[in-house]
Amino acid sequence: MENIDKLNNLINYIENNLDQNISDEKMCKILGVNSYTLYRIFLFITGISLTEYIRNRKLSKAALDIIESNKKIIDIAYNYGYNSPDGFSRAFFKFHGIKPSEIKKKSQYIKNYPPYHFSNTDKNTELNYKIEDFNSFELTGIFFECEESQLKKLAPEFWKTKKSNNTIKKIVDENISYGVIEFDENFSTTNKIRYYIASNKTLPNSCQIKIPSSKWAIFQLKRFDSGNYDGNYFDKFSHNVYSNWIPYSNYNIKSIPELEVYYPDGQIEWWLPIE
Repeated sequence: MENIDKLNNLINYIENNLDQNISDEKMCKILGVNSYTLYRIFLFITGISLTEYIRNRKLSKAALDIIESNKKIIDIAYNYGYNSPDGFSRAFFKFHGIKPSEIKKKSQYIKNYPPYHFSNTDKNTELNYKIEDFNSFELTGIFFECEESQLKKLAPEFWKTKKSNNTIKKIVDENISYGVIEFDENFSTTNKIRYYIASNKTLPNSCQIKIPSSKWAIFQLKRFDSGNYDGNYFDKFSHNVYSNWIPYSNYNIKSIPELEVYYPDGQIEWWLPIE
């Protein structure tokens, strides 16, 4: 059995229950993780939140039901978990660009949102890691906020801009520096994140960041030439961990920031908080 099968079993469960109750508890059991880890895994691998994915699949299927059956729209709405026809109509219009009551009357395109299929082709690569416990510690940091999908593009630009300041460059180049990734507490419904350039030294115009005590899975990353931040590499590496390590490790992700750790000698680690 390929170790991607758990993820495809999750998709199969969703598909088989689009017109029934899709249980967080059942989805967590399929992956063997808690709810927070479930939503994190799905977003990081697919680029879409699990909540949005399920909503898109339901609305895609609902359009077919309207076209292919004689069911009342109110019954279809309730079938896919909407408590009122008005709520269903608004969501349907936002997704398809047409009201459900008009779908049989007008010749207009509707959207097909296909089910996701996970593949471990070119992803299931060897990982070097260790598990360690650390007490809480404090950093100072400079941050920006963005959607998770934008991070691989915006983080390298942020590092480049901030390191044009010679004071910041000297601090981060000559000491251990950090990329701190802080997730919105409502992670199941939003993919907003805050990214910090941080240090255990005092950065100018910075704020305090407290990193709580935790157990960490510490992954060894490649060294970047000339200290350049490679957003695409980080994105691919994290996808590998989220799809091929977390669901099979018996650990859950802890709801505290992740850390990119940069050592003055060029060594780089990614610290994933686990429990």
